Amino acid sequence: LGRLLAARNPESGAPMGDEDVISNLLTLLEAGHETTARALTWALYLMARAPEWQDQVRAEVLAVAGNATLEAAHVPRLSIADRVMKEAMRLYPPAPVIVRMPTAEMKIGEVTIRPYTQIVIPIYAIHRHRKLWEDPDRFDPDRFLPEREKALPRTQYMPFGAGPRICLGMSFAQVEATALFATFIRAARFDWDGRHLPEPISRVTLRPKGGMPLRVEPIS
Repeated sequence: LGRLLAARNPESGAPMGDEDVISNLLTLLEAGHETTARALTWALYLMARAPEWQDQVRAEVLAVAGNATLEAAHVPRLSIADRVMKEAMRLYPPAPVIVRMPTAEMKIGEVTIRPYTQIVIPIYAIHRHRKLWEDPDRFDPDRFLPEREKALPRTQYMPFGAGPRICLGMSFAQVEATALFATFIRAARFDWDGRHLPEPISRVTLRPKGGMPLRVEPIS
């Protein structure tokens, strides 16, 4: 907030207006922190359902950073944690739908789309499409091993969208989510009760209906 209030137009020297400040704050909270929080929520649920992966992530974090505070330099070495986060965002994309609107008439296949028609792109469905993914509902972080991820068509995996309006904060969000996720897994064990199956609800972001009850046991 302080940076926004202190910002000045480089040409006129004028400060940002109140409406622009509010719009920037809303975007930061909704598109930035809210999406990362949802991604972490679903990732911790998947870890509770796949304890063998949880153990691998914890061992990796301890090997890379020990008990020291995680820093940016550690993140590129957290390859397992990175793969888990990517697979979590495939199964439960924080932004499950994106909307685009063409400014000119266009054709997709045999369909003509008129200007300013609202086009809804279901990221959740694309990420689980059986023609695109093998056993798409199965949690498998190894889908994102470097050689396999490199072979994915560009728009098969789109947790941050695609094209000219791809999420500006994509790189930051990936680093932030991986660092937080690794910190959580190192600090505690997450267990599922074997009964609660969270229902994904699309409300701008993908949230679990009724919350995400997990057992959390700190690791001393």
